Amino acid sequence: MKLSQDDVALFYDIFFKLIDYTNDRYQVVPGLEKASGAEDVNPIAITPVRDKLWESDDVINCIVSDNPFCFAERELSLVASWKRRITGIFLIYKHLKKYTVFMGNGALYGVAGLASPIEDVFPSFDLPQYSRVTLLPFEGKIIYDSLLYTYNVTFGSGARRGFNEEYRELKHKDGIITIL
Repeated sequence: MKLSQDDVALFYDIFFKLIDYTNDRYQVVPGLEKASGAEDVNPIAITPVRDKLWESDDVINCIVSDNPFCFAERELSLVASWKRRITGIFLIYKHLKKYTVFMGNGALYGVAGLASPIEDVFPSFDLPQYSRVTLLPFEGKIIYDSLLYTYNVTFGSGARRGFNEEYRELKHKDGIITIL
């Protein structure tokens, strides 16, 4: 599953404005070209700015209270919802029809892709994968902030059995979380 093209455009419009605002405010990467409105954005270049953005709720609080971009109510609501983000190390565990299951923080999360399904980026034969990622609520779904760092780790049969057991236990205990 993935977002609609309109929702993808909305996400990137807001996200890149927050990246620019964060970099302008904190000068994380001096001289960084504006992400908002750019044809091509270098994900490696904006990663430190993204990390600063998610480090606290300061930027989100400023955007919501001051609305420097004249966001409509829908956009402000999305930005405010990102206070419920979860950043951490997750195991991209398996693809289901409606989402991809990320396992971490003692829970299972059903995550939708942005412009393409996560399965297109990480085919089933490449799973499981450890990844550092930020999960975000997006109007009744969970997405990721488009920047995901994977670790080059392979898992033996013992680790895979452990993951399968943890998956069954977490699914039985709380199910798969699909809304943050």
